[in-house]
Amino acid sequence: MYDRGRPVLVAFLTSLITTTVAFAALTVADRRGVFDFLRGKRADVEVPSINGVSVEQARDLLRARDLLLTLQAERPDPAIPAGKVAGQVPLAGSRTPRGAAIQAFVSTGASAVVIPMLAGARPDDAVEQLRNHKLLPLHQLRQEASETVAVGLVIGTDPPAGRSVSPDAQVTLIVSTGRALKPVPKVLGFRLSKAKKTIEEAGFKVGTTRTGSSERYDEEVIIKQEPAENTPAPVGSAVNLIVNE
Repeated sequence: MYDRGRPVLVAFLTSLITTTVAFAALTVADRRGVFDFLRGKRADVEVPSINGVSVEQARDLLRARDLLLTLQAERPDPAIPAGKVAGQVPLAGSRTPRGAAIQAFVSTGASAVVIPMLAGARPDDAVEQLRNHKLLPLHQLRQEASETVAVGLVIGTDPPAGRSVSPDAQVTLIVSTGRALKPVPKVLGFRLSKAKKTIEEAGFKVGTTRTGSSERYDEEVIIKQEPAENTPAPVGSAVNLIVNE
């Protein structure tokens, strides 16, 4: 005998199961924000990590999740190269609505160090000061003449004082050899006026002028000069002359 109630029961159970599964699926979807747009809300997304990447890379990572990038002030960070992202708000792993702006702080690298003024210091003292500023003085010194700094003292540095550099940057000390030396010009046999002009054009000055006697030279010409011709002497030093009577 045919049971008319069985198809009805099967239909009821099928409908109940279908409804239960659909309700569960809708609940999960609702929790994931699928229907937020129906309520006028934006779905939340997980914030990706943008630390250590360039600004353009950070922008691409955020754009893939419908997020925006807002750059904040730069700040030094010894662990992050200059130009890379060194921090973000909100932090990676947190959730935020789609379309939200993520704040990023860009690294300037390690804090810059200003090279100190060392002119006039002894080389040993200058080396110590550079090390105190977290700089690396090179062992090879550069020597140059100086009109104002005494022999053996520091004239300056390379890079120069006041320059901002990264920590552990190499710095060369420039040490004075004293005033620059230059060969004294020959003025023997010159008349006094010509001798003075020659000496001054060479970067020296006329010192004392005395008279003497020599049968080898004409009257009123230079018969002796001190220092002698081609003697290395500091630029600007005096050349003493003796004029024939």
